[in-house]
Amino acid sequence: MNETDGADDQYAPERRRARTYQLLAACFGEPSDDLHDRLAEESPETVAVDVSGLDAAMTDRKSLRLDHARLFVGPFELEAPPYESVYVDAEDRVMTDATEAVEAEYRRVGVDMNLSEPADHIIPELEFVYLLVATEIEALEGEEFEAAVHLLERQYEFLKAHLGRWISEIADNMRANADTEFYRLLGEELQTFVEGDGQRLADRLNALEEGDELIPVLNGEEPQ
Repeated sequence: MNETDGADDQYAPERRRARTYQLLAACFGEPSDDLHDRLAEESPETVAVDVSGLDAAMTDRKSLRLDHARLFVGPFELEAPPYESVYVDAEDRVMTDATEAVEAEYRRVGVDMNLSEPADHIIPELEFVYLLVATEIEALEGEEFEAAVHLLERQYEFLKAHLGRWISEIADNMRANADTEFYRLLGEELQTFVEGDGQRLADRLNALEEGDELIPVLNGEEPQ
């Protein structure tokens, strides 16, 4: 994907959406110098989350690693389980019908997620939306506008059927149970962006249904 960002880039809003999903996925990995560097590289022009706040909150790496394990990894009861199945199927189970449905969605679109976690873990779900947006941008650049609209529909449907269904609950758990400001802020930024993007996609698709042109629709509302 061309990562050009600039005032003359008519697809800059889509690049910003893609990079935001990719960055959010990275933030759920183990805290590291690489993540710190990544946050420092981004800006409000390139991503739609508070990178300066997140970067500033990455102070005590030991506390961050402990908090990350307590919230998302274990070995004890997780304070913010990062699995869709826990929120939509059963509080004490993973690898349920929801997991299979997400995995089927990956296969349907034909992407290899190279999974090291269950398919409904928050990292692959965020990365999947990133890949859909990145592929949409490639279609736009190739003037394959019908394919781009189809990919917008796939993004909206995935948020509606999967990621958007449980994002508020994991965010609530992060805000309530995190010991570090980083994960409290990450929960807030995660919910704000994903829920806002779901509404943004709904508005775009409604505008296209009403006969509006694709490119003006894409540029009509930047992520906030």
